[in-house]
Amino acid sequence: MKKLKTLLFLLVSFISISGLNAQKKELPLSVKFGGYVHTLFTYDTRQMVAAREGHILLYPKNEILDAAGEDINEGGVYNMAVIQSRVNAKITGPEILGAKTNGMIEAEFIGNGESDTNGLRVRHAFVNLDWGNTSLLIGQTWSPLFVAEVFPFTVGANAGLPFKPFARNPQVRLTHKTGNWKLLAAIATERDYTSTGPDGSSNKYLRNAGMPIVQGQAHYYLGKKKHLFGVSGEFKNLKPSLQSTSVDNEGNIQNWKRDETISSWAVMGYFKLNFNPVTFKAQTTYGTNLTDVLMLGGYAVKDMNPVTNEASYTGIKVMGSWAELSYKKNDWEYAFLAGYSKNYGAEDDIASTDLVYARSKDIGELYRLAPRVCKKYKNLKFEFEAEYTAAAYGKLAEKAKVEDTKWIGGTRYSLGVYYFF
Repeated sequence: MKKLKTLLFLLVSFISISGLNAQKKELPLSVKFGGYVHTLFTYDTRQMVAAREGHILLYPKNEILDAAGEDINEGGVYNMAVIQSRVNAKITGPEILGAKTNGMIEAEFIGNGESDTNGLRVRHAFVNLDWGNTSLLIGQTWSPLFVAEVFPFTVGANAGLPFKPFARNPQVRLTHKTGNWKLLAAIATERDYTSTGPDGSSNKYLRNAGMPIVQGQAHYYLGKKKHLFGVSGEFKNLKPSLQSTSVDNEGNIQNWKRDETISSWAVMGYFKLNFNPVTFKAQTTYGTNLTDVLMLGGYAVKDMNPVTNEASYTGIKVMGSWAELSYKKNDWEYAFLAGYSKNYGAEDDIASTDLVYARSKDIGELYRLAPRVCKKYKNLKFEFEAEYTAAAYGKLAEKAKVEDTKWIGGTRYSLGVYYFF
């Protein structure tokens, strides 16, 4: 509550000061508030790997058998939450440097981690300078690996995770439009979702590497922009450790500076076909070390210096795909989502299965089938969804591949209620 009061105070102060300045200088400035109140009811048929007190579903937990052979993780789980509710302010300002200016700040109550569930966090906060065909955005918004025009409108908060990238990053983004093309280039860093490493999840591995994430995207529109085809990609560099330690022949501990980094990449293709009232969307992502966009995979130690214990690394390759077919008419929507993801293992041999830094390194494959139905009544919306997700759990083997797998499945039933304002 204190954080909410602080945010509202800052917004009101900003509007008041901006309004006074605009009045004095006769500059056009307007602020439009919006958002929604959201309540989500869920029921799971077993324990799930999920964030924010189970609110953001990823996949079912593996079996844990008791002395009698019963699965401890099997059994119903109920939850109810309002933490996805959000508020935003969209700002339109004066012309600056020959460009139209606008900005946005948006916050929600989902928190920044399990210990902060129900806490206030920033989703978007940016300023955009628009010269017509070219625009420059500075601030935090969707990663170019998350395409706002092509993603599944799931009832749950996962938006298709972990079969697709999901991240909002502080970034500097340049966009150029020409004809039916929209081209984008950006440099970014990690914020809410970060890479993993020897000390757990943190953006320090990216910061210590000394360079930002480099990203690009290209859209091509057809049929008066009803249809969309695109590709996107990124390159990033991590430094997992700054030093290593070893013990000499006399038992003395020695510290060694470490400069080894791990480079990773991702490529993505997607499309949307809009044959109103039917829409078909699909996307495939392939890359290494995608933990910072909440997908499977990561990286592993491939070699260790016997004198200094300095490590070199190899990326773990992952593919994620999803497709969605939807029908919308008379404020009703019927949709079906299918997703599949596979762990293809590391690019090189790994030094040890204990030195793998990845999300769910014991999962070889995943799939999901999720039908849903939605109904709108003016600014009120009701949604129901059933998500069946299955994971192939197994043993970590050479090149971080998963072998001897067994499928574990579970279903989540979700009922969502929105009130938009």
